[in-house]
Amino acid sequence: MTTPIDVFESLRADFFRYYGTPYRLRYPHIESERRELLDTEGSTWREPWIEPVVEYRLSGLGVDQALRDAGGDADLAEFVKCGLIGYPDIFRHQAASLAAVRTGKNVVVTAGTGSGKTESFLLPVVDALLMESRSWTGSSPAGERWWAIKDAQHQAQRAREHGRLPGVRALILYPMNALVEDQLVRLRRALDSDAARQWLKTNRGGHRFYFGRYTGATPVSGRRVRSTKTTQLKRALVDAEERFDAWRHDEEKRYFLQSLDGAEMRCRWDMQAHAPDLLITNYSMLNIMLLRDIEHGMFEQTRRWLESDPNNVFHLVVDELHMYRGTSGTEVAFLVRNLLNRLGLHPDSPQVRFIATSASLGGDAAGRTYLTEFFGAAGSSFELLEGERVVPDDPPVSLERFADIFTAWGVSDDAIDGGQALEVLAESRAKDAISAAAERSSDLAGQTV
Repeated sequence: MTTPIDVFESLRADFFRYYGTPYRLRYPHIESERRELLDTEGSTWREPWIEPVVEYRLSGLGVDQALRDAGGDADLAEFVKCGLIGYPDIFRHQAASLAAVRTGKNVVVTAGTGSGKTESFLLPVVDALLMESRSWTGSSPAGERWWAIKDAQHQAQRAREHGRLPGVRALILYPMNALVEDQLVRLRRALDSDAARQWLKTNRGGHRFYFGRYTGATPVSGRRVRSTKTTQLKRALVDAEERFDAWRHDEEKRYFLQSLDGAEMRCRWDMQAHAPDLLITNYSMLNIMLLRDIEHGMFEQTRRWLESDPNNVFHLVVDELHMYRGTSGTEVAFLVRNLLNRLGLHPDSPQVRFIATSASLGGDAAGRTYLTEFFGAAGSSFELLEGERVVPDDPPVSLERFADIFTAWGVSDDAIDGGQALEVLAESRAKDAISAAAERSSDLAGQTV
């Protein structure tokens, strides 16, 4: 069994193995001195921080029944099992999120680490895509591999698509690029797995649910009229294709890389030509996009899609909502209003739905005031889902079984026997440490020791 300490030691060993291989030094004593300087806490590593993770209650119904009870249908249950949901059941707050959004509520998920917050906001988004796509006609064949053709110019990825309007159905906003990259892995598995492609081919005429990352890392900036930019994009796509082909048949690693023949948008130019269904970005890039002409079409396409049917709903997902405080929070709040205005919406419009995640937002009056100030919508329109914690029924922690371990740290062997060990433990700070840890763990689970 691999423990967190094993993982820490393995990572530390790999790090110094990296230093010792490409950067090997001629003189062993200098290499040893370098190792001593680097292999100290606070230099290249920190002692691992380990905390208990709260367990949340499952629906107890299984995926199919839980989604049906939340308002979903058979299509949703089938599709999410193609990659989004890999377990036989979902958490109660995940089902509650779907039910709330379906009834027109905005949602904030405040459950803790490991509670499936990503699925909590993706379930309503995927549900909306599945409902809308029933009316799509035509198809969306994969675009040409133009980058592999000598002297070829850029060809839009969705140039041959017909039977549906382009436009951003959901915008997922992150505070930093690292979180964007993590989300891409989840979306590739959920929307672009082999099973997902086959389901869409069978049930939606070959259409795809397109998603795209629009950050500074997305190739390429500038306009298509510049040949140097086209050459730069070709190189980026050739490199991406080669890296993916090397891992194509590895079911785990493949989702860390972009597949150019799938639902992930290849580059900025493709997204500017046809806005993706799910747009993933950060607030800095979104602000830039709203100011530039080159991205103007993406917002206009979304606006036309909203105007085409009053039942079409734009979903704005804000992850790590608690990070937007103070001056930066005010700036992002105005950015949200600017975005809605650009799309012809207002915060209380029936065609916009806010979904947010936060590990620390409270459900009291202050928390709802914050939501109103940030999004502009009435505080009463938000459903706050903190998840239902599973309270452990374990017996109280007995300190007796730790006595020998802790007293051995500071007492000689001949000083230890059963009774003496407990006495020393009781007089030491070890007892307080164990009790504090036990109380902290129980508090997190809603139980006092």
